Amino acid sequence: MSMLQDLHLYNFPANVSYCFSEESKHCFVLKTCQRTLILTHQTKLDTKLNVAVSSTAELKTGEEGYQFLLEVICGLKSRLIGENEIVSQFKKAYQDYINKDLRDTNLLLILEKLFKDAKSIRSEYLTGISQKTYASITRKEFVQKKKAKHILILGSGQLAQDLINQFSKYCTITLCARSMEKVKSLQNIEQCNILPWSELSKAIDFPFIANTIGYDGTLLDESFFQSWMTLHEKRLFVDLGSPSCIKTHLNSAQAVLRLDDILNEGAILEVKKQAKLSQAQEAIQSLVIHRKRHLQKKSNLKKSYSVHGAKQVENV
Repeated sequence: MSMLQDLHLYNFPANVSYCFSEESKHCFVLKTCQRTLILTHQTKLDTKLNVAVSSTAELKTGEEGYQFLLEVICGLKSRLIGENEIVSQFKKAYQDYINKDLRDTNLLLILEKLFKDAKSIRSEYLTGISQKTYASITRKEFVQKKKAKHILILGSGQLAQDLINQFSKYCTITLCARSMEKVKSLQNIEQCNILPWSELSKAIDFPFIANTIGYDGTLLDESFFQSWMTLHEKRLFVDLGSPSCIKTHLNSAQAVLRLDDILNEGAILEVKKQAKLSQAQEAIQSLVIHRKRHLQKKSNLKKSYSVHGAKQVENV
């Protein structure tokens, strides 16, 4: 089997619980706000992986799996078609993988080719075509619709940095995050105020808040939002965290927007964009065929070298 033919891609819902067995710790995992992808050369998920909701997995094998993952990285499977956040997520997942003690060298090669192919597709077909990102849509909600002049950003990751880039020309920015080191690093990029994490309770004084923190727990609860709503007649809270760590029944009618609200805002595609996206899809299919042949040739050369190398040793 070639490297692609033996490929197994498991597509789970976002935030799925999983636990790798010892035999499966070499798997590659890509987690996004819409899905969790597990890439492996193993043939059976249920015998090699202990995944809590294995019945919900969609399996794609071989070149179909490669194509699906390439389309994900290019943003073609996102609700915000062509969005760029997925690239940062893939880079982080790749970095985490190469730092693992157990790695599959064949998977590493495939991931490197995915990087190369995604860059090719994006530069040739998707430049200037990507829909508004979470950050730019969030800016529109605060600046254009609410006329916000000062915004509190919770978090210090890539999405927080994207928000800073979007808001820096329009608003005064205050940052609040657990990692003071990261906060100060972001402050060096743009002049931002800092609200120490130990003083998070003071977030209630800000009428305009964007949250980028996501984890399984509660960061801000119902009592916070009830008091916040009472304090500010003109207000907006946008929660971009995944999984969401805010607990409230408030919704868009009370000026609390969730990630789904932001996704829906950018969900409609223009006809012109659809045409270019179709071209990108066709190009991806051609690239997958090329990549399959390339990896097959590489695999054959590897086998040939192993056989001839062994014969040479015998002759010696």
